[in-house]
Amino acid sequence: MTRAESGGSSAEPPDRPLGSAFFGGDRGPNVFGPAAPEPGKQPVPWPDLKTPGPDMGDYPNSAYTLPKGRCYMEISPATYGNADRFSPPTYNAPFLLRYGVTDDVEFRLFANGLTHDAGQHPETGFSPLGIDMKVHLWDDRKEWLIPAVSLEAFIQTVWGSSDFNGGWQPSIALNFDLPITRKLNLEWTVGFAGVRDAVDVVTGERFIPRHHRLDPVSHRANLNINQPTVQWALEYELTESVEVFYHGFHNGAILFQQGAGEMMGVGALWTVTPAFMLFGSINTGLTPNLPSTLGQIGFVVAK
Repeated sequence: MTRAESGGSSAEPPDRPLGSAFFGGDRGPNVFGPAAPEPGKQPVPWPDLKTPGPDMGDYPNSAYTLPKGRCYMEISPATYGNADRFSPPTYNAPFLLRYGVTDDVEFRLFANGLTHDAGQHPETGFSPLGIDMKVHLWDDRKEWLIPAVSLEAFIQTVWGSSDFNGGWQPSIALNFDLPITRKLNLEWTVGFAGVRDAVDVVTGERFIPRHHRLDPVSHRANLNINQPTVQWALEYELTESVEVFYHGFHNGAILFQQGAGEMMGVGALWTVTPAFMLFGSINTGLTPNLPSTLGQIGFVVAK
């Protein structure tokens, strides 16, 4: 969510202007190779929910990974979306569990969790588990307009309730972070996601079902396909403990299947303690096959 920073010194160095290397300003550290440690800086104490920050809350995933041996538990026990063109109102409780294998490699487990689809044919169950690996490739070089980047590869399994089973679906993504100022950050994810589409037998339309759930009367499973996805967020540190963001996606959130189309919204994160954070967002679908209102409230715990 937020860019990784080192801490331990009361006096922060001056911010380097975005793109300054191109107009005679501060060229910053070398473009290639690791950044040199800043004099007087000490490692950030743990737990710390600002470095690297959570991946749930806004739609894209961060380019940064957890330190070796550390973990985050990110859970949204209240996620609700109203009906759209193909899906009834739904409730689910997604989660993301993260563990630092090394300082640059992170193992992750995720799922939409307990899921309830309402409507004329209601169903309740557990969405299939996903297995994920994220590898941090390099830090940002904002003076050269080079964002921090990580590579993420994940697979959705069939280990869940049969009504929410979309089959084995591999996906891959690149995550980017580019700090614009010390308080303002641009984050985006581009990926290629595996999904199973469906056909509405009444209208003949193909669509991506929300939570992979098919109406037993009017929907039929169709093909496993791969679709490009994009998620983005503009994040601003309002105070030391509160961050706000404006975010959106094309063709779905990166890990959690909410359908395909365009959505945007706003939200905030509140760091209550270094080990506990609250987050929430309110969002609206811009296309008829996404809910016009999708809200989320959750929390993060660092261990």
